[in-house]
Amino acid sequence: MVSNDAEVYEKPWSAPHLAPLFTQLTADETAPVWARRAVKFIHRHTRERGQPPTFREVFAELAAHDPDAAARQEAWSSASVRYLTMVHWRRRGWIRFRREARTLRSGPAAGELFTPGDTYDLPPRRTDP
Repeated sequence: MVSNDAEVYEKPWSAPHLAPLFTQLTADETAPVWARRAVKFIHRHTRERGQPPTFREVFAELAAHDPDAAARQEAWSSASVRYLTMVHWRRRGWIRFRREARTLRSGPAAGELFTPGDTYDLPPRRTDP
């Protein structure tokens, strides 16, 4: 799942080039927005391709919805941001996975991301000219 184990130990919450994205992906106010989009992608990918996506594929999809993705390319491609964000979302119960690749699934609390009348708005999708 992680390309370089040393990258996992990089602390994205204190690295200036990683912290803004990591904070957005894990903060109480914004994490549900990103996790909901990830869960939708996991379901769609699994349905269309017959297997769950990798962390890298999920984050490539999420980056496509970030208007600042070009400026945050290094953070979006960081193995530590990917892994530690997924661990955070797993602890919240929104996703689940095992150590092996392609084991991503929605978690037992994923339904709370889709409750009617929630106040979370999805970030705008990036549009290329």
